[in-house]
Amino acid sequence: MADSIWTATLQQFRDRMASHEPVPAGVTAAAVSATLALALLSKVLQVTLRHKDFTGDPNLVGALLEDARKSSVQLSHLADDDVAAFQQYLDCVRSKQPTGSALRKTIEVPLNVARAASVGITLCEKSAGHVHVVVAPDLRIAAALLEGAVRSTLVTLKSNLEQLPEGDPYRKEVTAEALRLAGAAAPFAS
Repeated sequence: MADSIWTATLQQFRDRMASHEPVPAGVTAAAVSATLALALLSKVLQVTLRHKDFTGDPNLVGALLEDARKSSVQLSHLADDDVAAFQQYLDCVRSKQPTGSALRKTIEVPLNVARAASVGITLCEKSAGHVHVVVAPDLRIAAALLEGAVRSTLVTLKSNLEQLPEGDPYRKEVTAEALRLAGAAAPFAS
């Protein structure tokens, strides 16, 4: 696998996204966006905890902060996994090798990105009502970014699923979960 996307500067990552290279692409961008959203959620929770007039439950806010950090780490790994999974799939296609397991990976990674971003939305929902008013708009921005990550990742997931035979049980199972995730990405941020 190539170097992690996280070792590049933001400018280098942007330029690589804009290049003719097949990876990184949409799911990687969604995963990165989701990690930034969770970083913003972490900021919101930290500012809330440290605000002089905070009267909420520090244990609850602290637990939400810890969960946001864990989800962010998971999404960071998934961004790199997406690059590796699609590269593996392309390698199989180019070398005329069977693509079955590689194709499945190109389905599992976006599914996991959508799941993790959906968890992030739930964390934003749980944080609502507990954050300081001064950072409440940032909470809504974090939720909107996470909703966008779920929805955009599901676009790729749908496309990759269409590579499987229509009657494939895995295709049906993942399609059902994708529909559930799309519904769960309701506009919290509005």
